[in-house]
Amino acid sequence: MSKRSFAQMPSARNYPDVLGWYSAERQTVGGLQVALAVRPTPVAAGKAVDVVVLLQNMLGCETDAVLRLVLPERDLAGKVGRFSTPLQKLVRIGMRSGEVGYAELPMLIGHQAQPGEYSVQVEVVCEPKKHGAARVRRPERPIPFDIHDVVPERRPIFEAIHGLPFAARAGLKTLSGQLIGAPFTVQPPTIAALPDEMRPNYVSLWTEADYRDPQFLSAQAGDLVERMLPLLRRDRVFFPLLKAIQARFDAAGYRLWAGEAVMIAKMLTHTLEMGAPIQMAGQAQPIYPHWYGTLSQTLLREPDLAMPSAVEMLVSRILLPDLLFDAGMIAFATLSTLVGESFGDEEELTAHLDKLVSALIAQEAPLDLSLAWLPLALGGLVVNSSVIMARENMIETIHLFLHARGKRLAEASEAQALLFQIADDLIERALTGEG
Repeated sequence: MSKRSFAQMPSARNYPDVLGWYSAERQTVGGLQVALAVRPTPVAAGKAVDVVVLLQNMLGCETDAVLRLVLPERDLAGKVGRFSTPLQKLVRIGMRSGEVGYAELPMLIGHQAQPGEYSVQVEVVCEPKKHGAARVRRPERPIPFDIHDVVPERRPIFEAIHGLPFAARAGLKTLSGQLIGAPFTVQPPTIAALPDEMRPNYVSLWTEADYRDPQFLSAQAGDLVERMLPLLRRDRVFFPLLKAIQARFDAAGYRLWAGEAVMIAKMLTHTLEMGAPIQMAGQAQPIYPHWYGTLSQTLLREPDLAMPSAVEMLVSRILLPDLLFDAGMIAFATLSTLVGESFGDEEELTAHLDKLVSALIAQEAPLDLSLAWLPLALGGLVVNSSVIMARENMIETIHLFLHARGKRLAEASEAQALLFQIADDLIERALTGEG
């Protein structure tokens, strides 16, 4: 399992490099790291674009980013006035300690602008509010940003500018800052309506509230989390998870058979009972699952939830997206070792689990047998004997899955034959006590 699959235990506080998730290029101006992109590019003459200024505060204090849009003076035909902006003043953005966000500075390309390749610049000035503030990001040892550390409902904000052609061409240093440039392409004009009213905008992406460092969270919410961890046991979480899983699959249009739902709930329960941190095979250090960070952040915001009566709501709603992903990674690793089958590299496994979480939480992706069984239901077959409920007959539970297996045969494609081979192997192991 990749070291990036879960949060590591860092030795010191170091905020993640969110800017690095968007761009390998950047310029550092004082305590700010900056990259630019023009959206859209290419753009037809006569259209408006946004100059997207991605800003990452490296300092542990409030900092103003002061921006000035510097337009191309002439087009490729040597004509002036082909580029304009409604911005008459400097744009000042107050950023919190360690914050990451992006500004949108509007620019209009005139209808008569000569098509071709251009560059636009932004002067960036960094004005910290505290002299000598410590850095909360280390340029020499950046911590990679993991989008799974962000709750699913907030991820679209991050993804809105992901994939833009960010650049950070170093320009002249000014009296108090630096010019930074990015390329864009102008195409011939098209007949179109006038552009909408153009205004600058700022979108905050990441703040200290999103910081998932386990040591930091333990220092902030340690007592609350320690109070809750012993409550995340099968007698309290299995049936809420079983009910939630059945409801989520129903809502996504793919109804589970009882044996499938039970195995998935067992895999999720097993993941919670592993606690945090956990030692995974191939990992040099103990690792923290994503659900642990979400639990810590939730209890910091709402300490009244640190009580037994909140367990059902926490596991079936707040922790569920991260729990699905974490349990999936553990199940993939366990299945790969047990059956000797490779299910893909980290990127492929992550994409598979992202699709599953998206389908169940946001109903944004279709479900099929591969997503229903792999890896959670099959992983549940492996941990079935480790998560036995009161008065449960483990063999009867296996036969519940056998019944589901028979019902799924009619819908299985030739490409999904491997799922049945793995399931049959795991069922045989479970029935003979070899699991």
